[in-house]
Amino acid sequence: MEITDRLEESLPGKFEPDTLLPLQYYESAKRRQVLEGERRLLFAVLEDAVECYLKNMDARSRKQRLLFYEAQSWVNSRNRTGLFAYETLCEALNIDSEALRRLLDRRRIRHQSGSLRVPLKQRRDMAPAAVDKPAAGTGVSAVPAL
Repeated sequence: MEITDRLEESLPGKFEPDTLLPLQYYESAKRRQVLEGERRLLFAVLEDAVECYLKNMDARSRKQRLLFYEAQSWVNSRNRTGLFAYETLCEALNIDSEALRRLLDRRRIRHQSGSLRVPLKQRRDMAPAAVDKPAAGTGVSAVPAL
C-alpha cells in the first residue's frame, strides 16, 4: 500500500479509472465478433487449399490435376499482394508459411514415392534421444510409426 500511496502522490490524477459507456463496450464486443468471423474465413480459405492440395496430389482427371496445381501454385507463391495471398493469410493467422509449405511438399514427395510412413532415419532425427532408444530388452524402438 505504501508504494501505491507514493505513486499517487507523485502522479496525481493519473490513476483515475477510465469511463466506458455501454455503447462503447457493445461496439467493441461486436467488432471482436466480426474479427473472429474474418479469421474463420481466412482459415477456411487456407483449409480448402490444403484439402485441395492433399486430396488431388495424385489425381488422374484433368479437373483434379488443375485443382492440385492451382493449390500448389498458390502455396508456393511468395506474393504478398492481396488479403488472400498465401503469405498474407498465414501471417494473419500466425502460421509459419514456410513450415506449412515444406510439410505439404514432403507429404507430396512421400505420397508419390508410395510411402506415407516417415522413414526410420528421419524419425530418429526428429525424436528426442530418450524416446528413440529401444525399450529395455525388446530391441523394438519406442517411436510410434507416423
